[in-house]
Amino acid sequence: MRLTIILACGALTACTTGDVSVPSDPILYQVPPPSASSSGGGDFTSTIENALGGEGVVNPGAPPVNQAGTPLDADTLNLTLYTIEQQKVDARIAEQQLAQARSQLVIVQPRSVPRAQAGVNIALYAQQTDNAVGERVYARNRRLSAGGACGRYASADEAQRAFLAAGGPGDDPRNLDPDGDGFACGWDPTPYRRLRL
Repeated sequence: MRLTIILACGALTACTTGDVSVPSDPILYQVPPPSASSSGGGDFTSTIENALGGEGVVNPGAPPVNQAGTPLDADTLNLTLYTIEQQKVDARIAEQQLAQARSQLVIVQPRSVPRAQAGVNIALYAQQTDNAVGERVYARNRRLSAGGACGRYASADEAQRAFLAAGGPGDDPRNLDPDGDGFACGWDPTPYRRLRL
């Protein structure tokens, strides 16, 4: 096979010289390699390898090749060492970010839970109503302002719970719903109407 390649290279070299004669026979014949007796011992491949400078050396400029066929040079990259080092770097960065997050941590002390009226569910009440805030639904005997009565409660939710616990929305003995809309102290049922119970 190597001899065929050498002959083909020689034919290509002859093409560049000018006068070329092309054989009329398109069949190429392979010349058998010389026998061991004619080459003085060994086969044809070992003769060429010996001529190039040593046994097993085909390309003197290339690094030596081990039995597995991989180069034996020092230009190898150990990806295991890279990933271990990268994990150490990532761990240091994570520790710094954790320390920074802990420095920004704000601890909020819990407050007392508001006292809930037993049996009063303002979310359920809001879902059972459909009138707007200020729309008169219930009759009230007095039309006084609820400002003074509402001041006793910390939030409109708490006032609404007290209003319902005292007989609302039909009755308003504490004067928390003077306009008769069923909502005490301007309590807004809209957020509770959006909830799915």
